[in-house]
Amino acid sequence: MPRQRHHSRRARRGFTMVEVIVVVTVLALLAAVLTTSVIGTLGSSKTAIAKTQASKIAQALNMYVAETGGSDLEDNFNLEILVLGPDDGGGPRRYLPKADDIIDPWGNVFIVLVPGDINADFDILSYGKDGSPGGEGENEDVTQ
Repeated sequence: MPRQRHHSRRARRGFTMVEVIVVVTVLALLAAVLTTSVIGTLGSSKTAIAKTQASKIAQALNMYVAETGGSDLEDNFNLEILVLGPDDGGGPRRYLPKADDIIDPWGNVFIVLVPGDINADFDILSYGKDGSPGGEGENEDVTQ
């Protein structure tokens, strides 16, 4: 009798093939759902970062205009002036600390639109992930 109990315990220790397939299927479904939601969140966070950066550039540009005594920007204003200090051959001081501050999260340089479509003086614009006007989701334009 003791031998049969020992044998039945050993048989109960393992998993059947059906149980293994069910567990693997459930894990694959969870991974698929989580992956799509993480990718969607990542895209929206880049858009939020672009909006924050554009706002920071707009503030620096307003300071630049106020300190240099200019009333209007020229149509082809170069944002690099804001990151170049007097030692770099730029304006009177550095308005943005790093050159990366004028680059959007997708690696494109922000654009200054003079006069602005949204603001009277100028708009700071990023064309989103695709780098071209228009689009939806991550490809949507960000304007400040």
